[in-house]
Amino acid sequence: MMRILPTKSSRRFSMALCALTLFLGGALFVRNAAANNDAADYPAASLSAPTDPTALIARGKYLVAAADCAPCHTGPNHAPFTGGLVMQTPFGGLASPNITPDPTTGIGKWTGKQFYDALHYGIAPGHDWLIFPRFLYPAMPYTSYTKLSYADVMAIKAYLDSLAPAPVQPTPSTMRFPFNQRPVLLGWRLLFFHSGPMQMNPAWNDQMKNGAYLTEALGHCQECHTPRNFLSAMIPSKAFAGAPIDAFYAPNISSDKTQGVGGWNPADLVAYLHDEGNLVKGSPYASMGEMTHNSTSQIPVSDDQDIALYLQTATAPQQVTPPAAASDATASIARGATLYASTCSGCHGAQGAGMGPQMVPNLAGNDSVTAAYPDNVIGATLAGLTPWTAIPMPSFAAQLSDQNIADIANYVRTAWGNKGVPNATPDMVAKLRQRAGVAEKAN
Repeated sequence: MMRILPTKSSRRFSMALCALTLFLGGALFVRNAAANNDAADYPAASLSAPTDPTALIARGKYLVAAADCAPCHTGPNHAPFTGGLVMQTPFGGLASPNITPDPTTGIGKWTGKQFYDALHYGIAPGHDWLIFPRFLYPAMPYTSYTKLSYADVMAIKAYLDSLAPAPVQPTPSTMRFPFNQRPVLLGWRLLFFHSGPMQMNPAWNDQMKNGAYLTEALGHCQECHTPRNFLSAMIPSKAFAGAPIDAFYAPNISSDKTQGVGGWNPADLVAYLHDEGNLVKGSPYASMGEMTHNSTSQIPVSDDQDIALYLQTATAPQQVTPPAAASDATASIARGATLYASTCSGCHGAQGAGMGPQMVPNLAGNDSVTAAYPDNVIGATLAGLTPWTAIPMPSFAAQLSDQNIADIANYVRTAWGNKGVPNATPDMVAKLRQRAGVAEKAN
């Protein structure tokens, strides 16, 4: 899933990376040392690949699901894993590649070493500008996949090689200059990318190690839920504190007991990951809905329990200072209450209770609704949602003005005991409207 950079950083990003690349000139990229496969750094299941080919493919299929590969590598009207998903960035569109074993348009000719280099080092076969390795864009989360064990990477390749080859030509990317020149990534890599294995606490038991591996290496949860600096590198000191993504906000999932998931009942977190949610903490949607539908609901519930254990007890608690309340918050909430009653209550209920996790999720008590930023309420109202539930949410972009949507957001973030800050403003809505690509309400 593409991680969106703040648009205002585009010029600084371009200048910084160009300067670094020019400074380094024709210097060759020096690859990091080979991965250390110390058993202490991996859960036992990842240390050795099955010798039976059928078992190896089965292990790979499980890992591909846990790594959530399908959503990014399956574009509109494309067969699974044939690529074609164009991820919009401030620097242009970046299309995902075909990863079926087709020898011409896919990865059918890749050797095991080349495949390992792609996942571990973020380097594809071939060269650019004659001397530079073909760096992958970090939209491919090799920054997390670098923590995978060699055995698991080979199992993933075995599964992908078992798929039917699909000769699907690549969808063109539209990255603007200089970002369409992969060597420009050299400076970013030298500054922010470090390959290597998982770093496990020796005191962790097998469940905690498995949860850490699933969360940080395979599931790459930090890629969406960690804030990034102006060069779009994750800020390690703020891991899992929440971050904007597309027209939404990936909430704080650290162990903090008030802003994160540390205070959740573990059963609610497992239900969110494995069972499409519940009427306590709500249901996943948008990018998170794709992830749970294709990934965490497809792996054993014991794995989701291990993920929950790791997030709730081993991650550093994070606190985020939300934007201040809107200047007209009291009036906005009052207007929002009226709009909610006429526009939203028919599905979500007068008290925000919803109609069941497989129908319409609750808004009361939903941490996604009360996250530091109001983007989730705004984004859902603007773009609508096609969640893995019986009743999709339609877009209200054409029916509601920016002020209307800000008012509704401020109301639901503070109603029914919700403790969100009423900080939605029409300017916020306008920016997210542009990012979601939906038109303004007609006057």
